Amino acid sequence: MLGLSLPEIIFLAILALVVIGPKQLPEVARTLGRLLNELRRASNSFSEELRAQVKIDPIRLEDKPEQKAHKPNEGGNYAPSEPFAKDEAIQEVKEEAKPADSSETKKS
Repeated sequence: MLGLSLPEIIFLAILALVVIGPKQLPEVARTLGRLLNELRRASNSFSEELRAQVKIDPIRLEDKPEQKAHKPNEGGNYAPSEPFAKDEAIQEVKEEAKPADSSETKKS
């Protein structure tokens, strides 16, 4: 319970009795209990909603496919060794450059 030991709880109860008074203590205790209960419900509701949206599945290392470590090429770079990856990257850069070139020629 909030990391409080029995002597600490007794001390807080006596302190509350002195500060609040014996007449208002039951009402304050009920209000505090309701507040903590409502807070707990909201927290549980939020965590359930979050789990439902994210659909958390435990990640296991043995389920993951092994990834090959990239080794540096002759130039010391960690570029992909597969030629198709290089070709795809070059093609993407060319496609991105085409609209920029055509818009510059229209402005001139």
